[in-house]
Amino acid sequence: MTVGESLARYTVSPQDSSLSFEARSTLHAVQGSATSLAGFVEAAWAEDGRLAAAPPPKVHVEFPVESLRSGNALQDREMWKMIDAKRFPRIAADLRDAVAGSAPGQYGASGDVTFAGRSRRYSGNFTLVRDGDRVTIDGELDVDIRDFGWKPPNLLIVKVEPVVHVRLHLAADKAA
Repeated sequence: MTVGESLARYTVSPQDSSLSFEARSTLHAVQGSATSLAGFVEAAWAEDGRLAAAPPPKVHVEFPVESLRSGNALQDREMWKMIDAKRFPRIAADLRDAVAGSAPGQYGASGDVTFAGRSRRYSGNFTLVRDGDRVTIDGELDVDIRDFGWKPPNLLIVKVEPVVHVRLHLAADKAA
């Protein structure tokens, strides 16, 4: 695709995409993952294979709160309750800006994370690989739950740190 062509649309492949998270506490790390990722990537490509700056790329990814799993059913139910999954059943992220980095396939980005009814802007980096009709995006982000108006949970002597480290692997196939 050359600069000036319309955006190509890619649909997230739930079976090939993953999100994992890790939070720390005074007792142990809490690790888990989310399934059922859905969304899209819209991108145009420069002649050198990088994302074209115009039109700007778009990425939207979301998943059900109740797909967040730590491997501990009691802990998961408490997490869903804390997030208020009945009122806010989905977590979403939207790319707002991407700038080419110094190495091929690396980008600086900013975007909005929507969690429990509140959106907050975050900045970070990601890598993007285009292979035929598939794009793969990998990125990591530290999310501070206090940004969403929450206090970290404290249970007797166990204190949970407010920053959750999130890793995203997103695979998307070109829409027909």
